[in-house]
Amino acid sequence: MSQGACISRPTLPSCRSKKARKPSKRLKAQKAFSTPKKRRRHPRPMTPTARTLAETVRLSGVGIHTGTPCEIALHPLEPTAPTQLPKRGLPTQIRFHANAHEFPARWNYIVDTTRATVLGDAAARISTVEHLMAALWFTGITHCLIELLRGAEVPILDGSAQPFVEAVCAAGTRDIPLPEPRAFPAQSSSEPPVFQVRDGERFLALQLSGSTLFGYIELPPPLSVQAGAFSLAESRAQIAPARTFGFLHEVEALRQRGLALGGSLENALVINETGYYNPARFADEPLRHKLLDVLGDLYLCGAYLQAFTLVAVKPGHTLNAQLTCQLAQWLWTEA
Repeated sequence: MSQGACISRPTLPSCRSKKARKPSKRLKAQKAFSTPKKRRRHPRPMTPTARTLAETVRLSGVGIHTGTPCEIALHPLEPTAPTQLPKRGLPTQIRFHANAHEFPARWNYIVDTTRATVLGDAAARISTVEHLMAALWFTGITHCLIELLRGAEVPILDGSAQPFVEAVCAAGTRDIPLPEPRAFPAQSSSEPPVFQVRDGERFLALQLSGSTLFGYIELPPPLSVQAGAFSLAESRAQIAPARTFGFLHEVEALRQRGLALGGSLENALVINETGYYNPARFADEPLRHKLLDVLGDLYLCGAYLQAFTLVAVKPGHTLNAQLTCQLAQWLWTEA
């Protein structure tokens, strides 16, 4: 059934009796001695179901910033008993493995947000994780081991989350019950606040109810303002294919800083003084890609959330990380 469809109640025949009948003595006696109805018991909460891949899948390509060959493998990951439950959503166990070292895909491992989201610690780093993280959210993957086989980045592929989504779907997924948690300190029925961060004209707000993404960005003429609203239910089709974009006049300056060395017309939407230099997948593809980045960065909060409303005005990775940290601190702090 399509979203928003209404089920009408069946029309009942009208009753126009002028005077209601009094119940008979026999009926009264039957009611007096009838067996009382048993009180309904609330069903026990179902065991939360997580999701992982059915088999390992590999993806390779160039790193958009390093310009070097990169390869990753996405492995199934069996859940371990969580030490804590978030106040909302399912706890995730998504981990990166690089240089014989593992670390979780979480907000407190964000080490850089310059033109991409970089995760790591003193032993290892991996760059440009946002498109992959968005794809895992789109496909409902809560448990996954991401192994960096070559390079220092997640490969950019076509510049969107779509190839990652297709790879996960090709590998298949399987639902797995979560083990009983070892503690329940963070679960709470209290209403969450509206999370918001601001930097001048840039603004992000998140409410853990609803199902809509609102976005607004400004681009140089002739493209100008792009604004729109998208349903979470349709975000996989409407947001995942949107590619990263860049301005032709910025390319040389970025490359002098060691960025965008792998950028090309095959993995980015290029904008020049006349508009789109190469064909766009959507008229507002840059706006959609900005929302894609926000979704990928938000999935570093450590919980799989399915119901929320997001407002993003001129978002960027630094602001995304601030919102993710604010959300995560509420999700994982004892009430």
